[in-house]
Amino acid sequence: MKLSIDKKRIKNYFSGNYDQKDSLYIEKLFSNAEMEGELKVFLEENWNEFQNLHDVPEYDLDHILLRLYEEIKQKKNNNSQKKIFAKVWKVYARVAAILILPIALMYMMHINKVNKDLINEDSYAEVSAPLGSRVQFKLPDGSIGWLNSGSKIKYPVKFGKTRDVKLTGEAWFDVKKDASKPFNVYASSVNISVLGTQFNVSAYQNEKVDVVLETGKVKLKQLNTSEELEMDPQDRVVINTKNNTVDKTKLEEAYRYSSWKEGKLIFRNDPINEVAKRLSRWYNVSVNIENKHNKDLRLRATFVDEDVEEVLRLLKISFPIDYKIESREKDKDNQFDKRNIIITVE
Repeated sequence: MKLSIDKKRIKNYFSGNYDQKDSLYIEKLFSNAEMEGELKVFLEENWNEFQNLHDVPEYDLDHILLRLYEEIKQKKNNNSQKKIFAKVWKVYARVAAILILPIALMYMMHINKVNKDLINEDSYAEVSAPLGSRVQFKLPDGSIGWLNSGSKIKYPVKFGKTRDVKLTGEAWFDVKKDASKPFNVYASSVNISVLGTQFNVSAYQNEKVDVVLETGKVKLKQLNTSEELEMDPQDRVVINTKNNTVDKTKLEEAYRYSSWKEGKLIFRNDPINEVAKRLSRWYNVSVNIENKHNKDLRLRATFVDEDVEEVLRLLKISFPIDYKIESREKDKDNQFDKRNIIITVE
């Protein structure tokens, strides 16, 4: 017999007023792949109502990807709970890509009910921002931040004597001040140490490490050297980890380097190749440049929540470029590939 969506039972569960039958129903509902489409529509239509049922707990979006099932799996008893979380984890991981915010918050409510004894300092959480998206996170100490497209952050569910996080990609941090527990960001081969501050870090794989400080102070240290570099507000440091070169400059518009978290794309005299790279990551497309004449073309523009077609149209009006969006094709796995965009500099 096919499951149906029972609003009353779902409401009972997420308000905390549920019995064993409600709990079993939720387990079956969220582990049934055939219900995914109906659940998406249901949650979109009813999310405001469910959101008011429960105060959002201290554990934020970061704990969606908390490796909770892996932690529970290490417990030798309570086998039934292992099975439940295995199923729930799989369905949330699948559905979150479709409806990230509602599913994320519902998952937060769910894991907040878990016995805190299951979480120790050896447990790690990992938050990822899929290509073409931005994700907000909150760390166990109350520090907050944003992940840019194609980025991920890993950190202990419980901080110890230090607050250490590992970043791949780009993130903005607003670090809660705690002099007794230094905050360290490990990005590529660079360690960024702070106490309380706001800063942006870009450290995508095979790219330079780019750090921009908005407030406070930070210290930078390459892991293969003993030298430290201090930064003051409005400083930008770019580290080429391949040849160990360091470039430090003072900025007039430091905010623009973290404006992505507000849905803004800001270019200020940026090379066309750098613009292409950012557009590719931002929109999850493949942008290629054909430089016929002006290889040193630089662009100045600001876009706020525009789709890629509109961005390209506006760039064409303002600069000597043309573009072509190629048709998407299916690969050997019958999946459509990324949109390929060719920009020609005239």
